[in-house]
Amino acid sequence: MKFMKHAGIVFLIIIMGLLAVACSSKSEQQASAPARTKEGQSAAEPNKKAYTVVMHAEFPPFEYMDPSGKPIGFEVDLINEMAKEMGWNVEIKNTSWDGVFEEIKSGKAQLAISGITIKPERKKLYLFSEPYFQAKQLILVPKGSPIKTLQDIKGHKVGVMTSTTGALIMQDLLGKTNKDILQYEEMPSMVEDLYNKRVDVVVADNAYLMEHMKKNPKPGYVTFDDPNIPKENYGIMTNKENKEMMKQVNKALKKVKASGKYDEIYKQYFGDLK
Repeated sequence: MKFMKHAGIVFLIIIMGLLAVACSSKSEQQASAPARTKEGQSAAEPNKKAYTVVMHAEFPPFEYMDPSGKPIGFEVDLINEMAKEMGWNVEIKNTSWDGVFEEIKSGKAQLAISGITIKPERKKLYLFSEPYFQAKQLILVPKGSPIKTLQDIKGHKVGVMTSTTGALIMQDLLGKTNKDILQYEEMPSMVEDLYNKRVDVVVADNAYLMEHMKKNPKPGYVTFDDPNIPKENYGIMTNKENKEMMKQVNKALKKVKASGKYDEIYKQYFGDLK
């Protein structure tokens, strides 16, 4: 009986020793293993900053939605290439045109890239990058139309896109409340009204207009480039407080241009538009 008691005690001691060794080994493994974040990324690895980029994805070929609902286009490729240079993860969010400015103003998004013209009045409220694209306004009319220049538009009905440079130019020329200015939310509706003679002329951004005409060709219509219409520059926009961020954005844009990647992306969407 004593022997059995002694044997039992020895057995318990051995078991407890084995458990202690196992726990010690597990603790060492846990201590030596790198910590994990919620996303499963190792904390020992360099963590990338994550930022939200907003755009109004109804401006092909700059940005538009593919059939699966994913934003694609020139500006999507450009900002993704710049994000690589900056070591950032970017989430691209589609919103309304007004929403682009609201999201930046509220801080819900950090950057906006959406064919945003750099204007003095906007620079009072937001920070802009160096220009990454130069655009101009084109005049689209039926062949044989007397309209060939901006001044020729006076006395005719003109279609423009809402809140665009074309709209502002026409308001300056004809007056803000002039009933001959018809504003549209979408390019197809505006051009269709030209085809159906509801308007006599259309004024719009060259790249946007030419992309639409390329995908929806219709004989009997021509475009004119009035040199008196000032060119405009597009810039990446952020909140006024994000000065350091904008320095990084400009640095990345410069690198993407120097590497030849910008020209590669540009040619993919615009060919020899320059």
